[in-house]
Amino acid sequence: MNIGILGTGVIASALVDGFCTDAESRSRLHFYLSPRNADRAQRLKDAYPDAVTVCKDNQEVVDNSEWVFLTLIPRHAEGILAELRFRPEQKILSIMSDHSIEKVGAMTGPVAKILRMVPLPFAAMHIGPIAYFPHDKEIESLFAPLGRMITMEKESELSVISGLTGLMSAYYMLIHETTKFGMERGLSQRTSIDYMTGFYEALDIKARAREDGDICDLAYEMTPGGLNEMALKSILEADGYQPWIDALRKIMDRLDKKNQK
Repeated sequence: MNIGILGTGVIASALVDGFCTDAESRSRLHFYLSPRNADRAQRLKDAYPDAVTVCKDNQEVVDNSEWVFLTLIPRHAEGILAELRFRPEQKILSIMSDHSIEKVGAMTGPVAKILRMVPLPFAAMHIGPIAYFPHDKEIESLFAPLGRMITMEKESELSVISGLTGLMSAYYMLIHETTKFGMERGLSQRTSIDYMTGFYEALDIKARAREDGDICDLAYEMTPGGLNEMALKSILEADGYQPWIDALRKIMDRLDKKNQK
């Protein structure tokens, strides 16, 4: 299968890395990349010479592809897509956070199908959730090696998912700050990183395994007067979780405004 990717940013690179480090996917897929980010495109070509072609322009990407992945910066998408000719039998996967399927279709013209997806950089490691809409057996099978596929019931849910992914950098900063604290108290950098990342990973696994979905109950599985109670009370008294919700509201306001245009 030939897959064209318009836009060679972080997500596009992660997808190519994920597919090309899965033996079965690499054996049956070939990627045609746009030349816009020359260094990143060349890195992928050098890493997977049998599976990657860097094209001279975007139209060559489209001409060689059955599926076209749109990983464009949304504000540049209309100008780029307006110059391209898509074939009616082609299929498009949009990975642009604030462009609806209807809006993408208006820019590309008639094609066989258009889907939207919210993949994340760790798809390169074959882990994490991949949200998409609408349900499609072909795309589900194609992306299965890269993570846990989650079909949205409504397209609008993808905007919420996109908003939630905006906390990724803030979460990494939380890990950084707590790891740094451990180092300041005498742990080596390696010990602090290994422990804290393993600690957060285990917490996430336990929360995901909660059958009734009530994660709040987990927060109160603690010894009265113990260290966890002390930490939770301190953060609650400082209203320490409100900035995270405020950040999400700002993100959603931005996405809602863009989706209304």
